[in-house]
Amino acid sequence: MLNRSAMRWSAALVVAGVAVASCGELTTPEAYAPSTSSTVIEGVEQETASQVQERPGVVTGVDEFVPTAQPGYVPTLLVSGSQFVFAVDGLESTPLTGSLADLQTTRAVDDLGGGIVIQELGGPIVYHQAQGQPELLDDSGAELLDVGFWDGSPRAFVELRPGLIEWIQLVSERPGAGHERQLHVALAEGEEIVAFSASRDLQAVIVQDEQCGELRFYGSDGQLLNLRGPDVPACTFPGRPAFGSVALSPDGGAVAYTIISYRGDGTEAATELVARELLGGSEVFFSRRIGEDLDAITSLTFDGERVAYVKSSDGTDSVTVLDLTLDSAELAVDLLASANVYSVSFARIPVAPVS
Repeated sequence: MLNRSAMRWSAALVVAGVAVASCGELTTPEAYAPSTSSTVIEGVEQETASQVQERPGVVTGVDEFVPTAQPGYVPTLLVSGSQFVFAVDGLESTPLTGSLADLQTTRAVDDLGGGIVIQELGGPIVYHQAQGQPELLDDSGAELLDVGFWDGSPRAFVELRPGLIEWIQLVSERPGAGHERQLHVALAEGEEIVAFSASRDLQAVIVQDEQCGELRFYGSDGQLLNLRGPDVPACTFPGRPAFGSVALSPDGGAVAYTIISYRGDGTEAATELVARELLGGSEVFFSRRIGEDLDAITSLTFDGERVAYVKSSDGTDSVTVLDLTLDSAELAVDLLASANVYSVSFARIPVAPVS
């Protein structure tokens, strides 16, 4: 995880959209050149072997390359909404012009190689690479969830149908290969996905069921992991999720999530933000209420030092960046009065400029 005491307090945000282009042969960008870096799950297996289910056929202790940003990089914030804005130092925002001005997205996620994957509002999922033409990933109505990375390739997670998660390989080293697609997790009948976050080969999923659901962790093979995450709070309103939003840190070593309490009529009464380590005892290092009564936190992202979240209050959306260090500094991002915001996501690797 990023060093919480050394992070500079600043933010930039980008919202970008692209047109659909036909798929071609996948190539491996320079950003994905092999190196050595242990996977999250191997680290979990080594430190908490008794807490994690066995993965048949997987050899632990083998290094695997995972792209990382250069030292000093302050993660850029990707914001998806009805206006595409570019914020300088996180203080001022200016709408993008040209063909991007009218394009609306519900989700924009970096691909760990300088590109982004977006979902157009009511439309397809499109991959905009740092180099090369945009490529259509899905036009069947699937929902873009996040992007993870393992076995030398980034993979976009999508919800094909309620409770059915697939991954789509963004980059392949096999000549002539396209975007391989595979079923990852199928939730049990009656369960629904509330929130999803991916980091390396680890995924955090908030599930809703007839009670109050839970926060689960899955691995690269779709196996359920018994990590030392949070206990499920008392279920005061069955059918409404106790956990609202979740976001893993870029290295997968920590997780931020929200706990929701409800009024008697089922409306959200309060939201608590919690951040905790996933290894080394699963220590909670931040806990604080965010928002006021009846506010809803609709999207959350975590860069290891800061969280950013979308808050809906009386039909108005706002974005706040919160520093989780001791001073807990808050920055309200100016999105312009007319902007509707659907999601936020920190870019783990600097994204290339979008024209």
